[in-house]
Amino acid sequence: MGRSLRIGSIRGVPIRLHWSFPLLVVLVILPTGGKTTARLFVDDLVWIAALFVCIVIHELSHSFVARHRGFAVRDIVLLPIGGVSEISGLPGAPADELAIAIAGPLASVALALILALVGYSTGAAMWPPGLFAGAIASRLMWANLLLAGFNLLPAIPMDGGRVLRALLARKRSDLRATALAVRIGRFMGLVMVLVGLRYDLWLCVIGLFVLVGAGGEKQAAVVRTAVGGLKVSDVMVLDPTTLEVSFPLSVVAPFLEASPGRVLPVVDHGRYVGLIAADRLPGPPGALLVADATDRAAPALTPGDPLYPVAVECFSASRRRAAAVLEDGRVVGVIYAPHLDAALRRATGSVGAPSIRH
Repeated sequence: MGRSLRIGSIRGVPIRLHWSFPLLVVLVILPTGGKTTARLFVDDLVWIAALFVCIVIHELSHSFVARHRGFAVRDIVLLPIGGVSEISGLPGAPADELAIAIAGPLASVALALILALVGYSTGAAMWPPGLFAGAIASRLMWANLLLAGFNLLPAIPMDGGRVLRALLARKRSDLRATALAVRIGRFMGLVMVLVGLRYDLWLCVIGLFVLVGAGGEKQAAVVRTAVGGLKVSDVMVLDPTTLEVSFPLSVVAPFLEASPGRVLPVVDHGRYVGLIAADRLPGPPGALLVADATDRAAPALTPGDPLYPVAVECFSASRRRAAAVLEDGRVVGVIYAPHLDAALRRATGSVGAPSIRH
């Protein structure tokens, strides 16, 4: 999701900070007109940090349930307005989407209950509700209840909107369920924008996020329906030329120029190692062999992987122009981004097809 900085990882799930996250500091300073002491400013930053620990727990709940149900979790991105779990393959079956979507709000409610017990056991005042004054246990308790309640609003792509779509999809097609959830989400987003213009600018920002996200969900549903039966094997180039890691770099340029995407797979005695691209030549200083210029982090797919979402998300996440197609660790094909783009455009009639960034 845009540019972000990795700040850590929890049980293999990378945590990233979006480039816009520092805007939250502005939100802290603006209410005081910039007139704040160093102590108050530090207290506010501690409050933000504690709040985002709760948000990370909320998002990890989504991620861990998704993993348990067989989905791949790319990362969690922290934004000024909250967090986003980037999970490959959603929505999946209605039962899967329902379980994944509801996990976050349930985790926030559980945190609120724990904080309520901590507050009462320490004698902290838990009433009246407040986010910016009072004991931190009380403030975090109300913040988690607000987070759970707000996320359960039936406005896709928020958790409540995904719960709504999952329930609708039990008796409707994915496309019809998404279309109805999107209409409701857009109405909710518009209400947030209008209310936010009068009372709170950040509610307006969240409303815009909902409006944009709802449109993206509808487009994704159109593509899912159109290309649901297409697999990587339908688009890949069969039996491509492969280059051994021991080949000298000086002889590979003609092979790369003759390939469809100027990218070829690299193997070591037949086992896949990575990809080499013409624009990576002549390689790093001192490079002599193909192994020295091989992109070993390049993605790989299998022939049975669906074009959408697996292949599309693979290219979007890696920002590469090609992916090797493997069976038992051996190269059986290569799928190139332009071929994938063309297949998506043909299937959708050039309407609603996602753009593969590479």
